[in-house]
Amino acid sequence: MNRRDAVIAFLALGVLPLGAGARSRRMARIGYLLLIPLSDPPSRERQAFLDGLREFGYVAGTNLEIVYRSAQNAEDFIDDVCQDLLAQKVDVIVTSGAISTLAAKKATRSVPVVMLAVGDPVGIGAVRSLARPEGNVTGVSFLSSELAPKRLQLIKELVPGATRVAVLWDSRNANAVAEVHATLAAAKRLAMQTDAYPLASDSELQRALQKIQASRPSALYVAFEGGLVAGNRTSIAEFGLRNRIPLVCGWSALTEAGGLLSYAPDIPALFRRAASYVDRILKGAKPSELPIEQASLVELVLNLKTAKALELKIPQSFLLRADRVIE
Repeated sequence: MNRRDAVIAFLALGVLPLGAGARSRRMARIGYLLLIPLSDPPSRERQAFLDGLREFGYVAGTNLEIVYRSAQNAEDFIDDVCQDLLAQKVDVIVTSGAISTLAAKKATRSVPVVMLAVGDPVGIGAVRSLARPEGNVTGVSFLSSELAPKRLQLIKELVPGATRVAVLWDSRNANAVAEVHATLAAAKRLAMQTDAYPLASDSELQRALQKIQASRPSALYVAFEGGLVAGNRTSIAEFGLRNRIPLVCGWSALTEAGGLLSYAPDIPALFRRAASYVDRILKGAKPSELPIEQASLVELVLNLKTAKALELKIPQSFLLRADRVIE
């Protein structure tokens, strides 16, 4: 069995099991496409999506079937995994992340695609415009790059004398690249030096972290994206703690894993909101007629436990400004 067949065979386990009685009658069938491995129990984001579906009356295993497929972080296989998902005759595909969204867009022009939370879908070529998607892709989005300057300002506020920041990102991800461009420009305006660490694969991460460890930057900025960062958030956070390097990111999941802070859209809220798109499409709406919604809520999340481990003194005024404090 070659590697592709092994991945597809493993992914066959992703179909939600149903009893014979349930399969005998047609129920709505959703395909759920990810680049990263599927977590069990569900991640906070996926649980928010399931809760959103429940609000519209959809319960997996009762009146809804969810077919899960993941490329297990192997981007080279995302197209094959998507084709395997389409073979399941799903009514709609929901996608998590830019890479999965673009794979679904390339694979089909007829099956509706709902983005769960994708940064700048126009910029990456997923849709023509937010108001008029025009094709078969719609959903919810956010712009993480616009918040990059604020994240650097927060680091300067919490880390006295911060002058140099390492920037880590997945160079394969168009949204992460856009965010990095904004970060580097903001750092220049703030008179901060930057060390760039682009990654083209998971295998390059450890080498990059070793270089960061040797260079001892004031802080580590990790660009948001749903593949490499999501799959390695625990090891990245542990690296920061172990080497006493404060981490800032545009994704609260990294802060929850042990990073210092995040200033980011409420991603679970976006996943929950995406359920309304699935509901409307299952009831007959066309994706091209559903404008893409952008995040309206931005959260400042601080990991106080990490701050104490790094021996950072957090002003009371900062704690009062935080939307969420992890202790």
